[in-house]
Amino acid sequence: MKLKITLGLFLIFLIAGISETWATHIRAGEIIAERVSVQNLTYKITVVGYTDTRSNVIFGPGEINFGDGRIVDGLNTESDFSLVEDLGNQIEKNTFVITHTFQGPGTYTIRFREFNRNDRTLNMDNSVDTPFYVETKITIDPFIGVNNSPVLTIPPVDNGAVNVRYIHNPGAYDPDGDSLAYKLDVPKQFFQRPVNNYRSPASPEFSFSQEDGTTPAFLTIDEQNGDLIWDAPGTAGQFNVAFKIREFRKLNGEWVEIGYVIRDMQIIIENSNNRRPELILPPDLCVVAGTKIEEIIQGQDPDGDPIKIEVFGEPIEITTSPASYSPENVYQASPGIINFDWQTVCNHVRAREYEVRVRITDDPSAGPALVDIKTWRIKVVGPPPVFDEIEQMPGRSVELNWDPYVCANSANEMQIWRRINSDPYLPDSCETGIRAGYELIGTTNMQTLDFLDENSGEGLAPGNTYCYRLVAAYPEPRVGESIVSDEICITIDVDVPIITNVSVEATDPTAGEIFVKWTPPYDIDKVQFPGPYSYELLRSTGFSGDAGQVSLGITSDTLFTDTGLNTVNVVYNYDVVLLDRNTKIDTSSKASSVRTDLTIINQAIEVNWQFTVPWNNSVSQYKHEVYRNKTDAAAADEDTFVKIAEVDVTTEGFSYLDDGSFNGIPLEKEIEYCYYVITKGSYNVAGLVYPLENKSQIVCAKPDDNRLPCPPVLTFEGPECAAYLAELPCGNNTYEHDLSWVPDVSGECDDELSSYKLYYTSNGEDSQFELIATLSSLNLSTTIRNLATYRGCYYITAVDRSGNESEPSNIVCVENCPSYNLPNAFTPNGDGLNETFMAFDNPFAQCPRFVVGVDIFIVNRWGVEVYSYNSLESPENDVFIRWDGKDKNGNILPAGTYYYSGTVVFDVLDPALKNQSLKGTIQLLK
Repeated sequence: MKLKITLGLFLIFLIAGISETWATHIRAGEIIAERVSVQNLTYKITVVGYTDTRSNVIFGPGEINFGDGRIVDGLNTESDFSLVEDLGNQIEKNTFVITHTFQGPGTYTIRFREFNRNDRTLNMDNSVDTPFYVETKITIDPFIGVNNSPVLTIPPVDNGAVNVRYIHNPGAYDPDGDSLAYKLDVPKQFFQRPVNNYRSPASPEFSFSQEDGTTPAFLTIDEQNGDLIWDAPGTAGQFNVAFKIREFRKLNGEWVEIGYVIRDMQIIIENSNNRRPELILPPDLCVVAGTKIEEIIQGQDPDGDPIKIEVFGEPIEITTSPASYSPENVYQASPGIINFDWQTVCNHVRAREYEVRVRITDDPSAGPALVDIKTWRIKVVGPPPVFDEIEQMPGRSVELNWDPYVCANSANEMQIWRRINSDPYLPDSCETGIRAGYELIGTTNMQTLDFLDENSGEGLAPGNTYCYRLVAAYPEPRVGESIVSDEICITIDVDVPIITNVSVEATDPTAGEIFVKWTPPYDIDKVQFPGPYSYELLRSTGFSGDAGQVSLGITSDTLFTDTGLNTVNVVYNYDVVLLDRNTKIDTSSKASSVRTDLTIINQAIEVNWQFTVPWNNSVSQYKHEVYRNKTDAAAADEDTFVKIAEVDVTTEGFSYLDDGSFNGIPLEKEIEYCYYVITKGSYNVAGLVYPLENKSQIVCAKPDDNRLPCPPVLTFEGPECAAYLAELPCGNNTYEHDLSWVPDVSGECDDELSSYKLYYTSNGEDSQFELIATLSSLNLSTTIRNLATYRGCYYITAVDRSGNESEPSNIVCVENCPSYNLPNAFTPNGDGLNETFMAFDNPFAQCPRFVVGVDIFIVNRWGVEVYSYNSLESPENDVFIRWDGKDKNGNILPAGTYYYSGTVVFDVLDPALKNQSLKGTIQLLK
């Protein structure tokens, strides 16, 4: 009987032990990479693991791979710093920090893997024997600046209830100010290997409806703010999900992904009648830097349970003047409040809003605590600059002066904007930067407090009123702008003649005529220059400049008709030299003729016109007029033209689309339509007759768009594969290609192009190509970045203004440059150097590149097998081999010569290059 009791007690303890160890052991985790110094490539790598406190297994003996060939076994023994914190809900936070210096620029994927996950995770098979794996990617590139990975401030510790919407937010921010985007992922057990039989928690197997009873249930993550929502759990138990937090930086005008963090997290769902607490946030804010924010955040629980309100996010975490809240980390009676305080400073200015994550947690007497998370957005903008004075200077220039900028230590440049005539608008709340209608004429550093506007050396036009505004700009990657300054204006003295008319009166290739008119110098100093005045009229070709300049003679009159011109194909500009008793005093601003061009767009004709004149041709009260000939007339005579449009160029630009809608008669393909435009504008000078009207030349076209563009000629510009990779670490897995092309506008091809379409495949020219980019017709080159492999093929097409696409161009293919190099000796003697026989990982030019797998067989000098390895049969597919000098039974082998043979399989397009034989000798040295 005693034996039976003892055996029974043993079974009880055994069962109890089993119930304890099922919790082995990892619930969630992520990796954060922080650059230690801008002077070197040293990073502080933080591995965070959330474990089950019911498990006796210690977190940390896992393997961390830095993505550059260095692998550390035993994070908890190799780390520089560790911390263990009890977060409640049977969750413990384990933080390990290890310092690592990368050898050079590149893209690195840092990986952490450890056995084992929690047992009994419902949405994967055999979780207890499944490794836990997370990764983080960083880009080290001196041309893009320092890159730190996103920081996650909210731990994944919230439980949920059956039939109640679950929400989590990582509270992520980027310390460099990069933009973040969120994307659901699948939990992994190794690199690029999902856990076994993963199913979404929102699948019908586990979830049946949303919280409000509608179907189907769903699991989503908001791409912009990171809210992970499961609406709603239908089954009690534990589930794992993963998501990727991607960071983007604007480089050369394009948003480029430069890194990411993957969080793998566990959600524990219980049966409960508890109801979720509720948050009441203040309205989103926009404040000028220097403003102190003092707001109240409210919360309540529908069941009357105590509540805890917490604040997470970048304002709390930043080192310069961080935000705070109180009471902090305490439960209070419902309803409750916390006070949020943040003294903003200039260093907080940036383009993106700050996202304050507010979490409310209830404290029920039984069942799981429930949470709700909401995002409160705060934007901090730069204060407006303040002008001091404006003054006209010699040479019709203007000097601007402004006060020292209050955020000069944070901003990096002052932008000077100009327009003709006043637009005394007041910016809306939180409106930064300049509105349309202004021209950027210069920038200065923040220590410069003045600017001389010489209008690119040509001087400002007399009679015009010029108005200026300032905008302070902040540096990348945070960027951001100030509120615009008040405007300051000045009217330039009319102390020289001002041209009022350059009007095409006859369109002809040899007998064209242009009417030119100007004014006397109204504001000239007649004591210094008493007159009489005469004028020399100068003509040049082009919208501006002095190309082909000729003198048209000297006259005392203020008008002239220029004849014998090619007004069909040539634009002319004029300026007037003021003479006082035949002595040159000054010269007017140049003014060009109006040039009209036509573009065929799907049986319609787009009329566009341009000019360069000193007066203002963008005045809302003066509409530009478009004239078209009557279609039953044979000649393009002005008497046959009718006005078809009045265009408000301040809103519509200098363009008009004639699709026949003005008279309800569609354009016919075979009829030639002719047009001219009358522009209308003014100076800010009293005494002139306004508007100033000037005609363009007459231009004709048929709306027949049957012509296709010709395909461009495509060229691969590099970089050459081997040279590109020679400086990149072994783990590099992103590539780029530079492409250029030349359009073909010869023969019958349509030369009115609107864009190019670039197509790509990574699998050879006989595979399916996909459209990867649509590029402006102004572009003749591009760089394709973040390619997963170097090999691939491209072709490009041209697209005309009607959307017609050309045939494909020539196909350009590039090939991977495979490489695999093995040493001829190694020394497994325990000194930590050259301990394993492995493929070279240094210098980078000898790294394994584009290796699918390696199969190797090693024998001793008698031909007896001592070791074999096939990476394709290994879960990690480690192509480095890493033989430690032991035989297949784990026995240490003696020093001597060993022989290997095998095969390496390459990732290449050419089938003949896919398999390469391996054969050689190995010196095992002690």
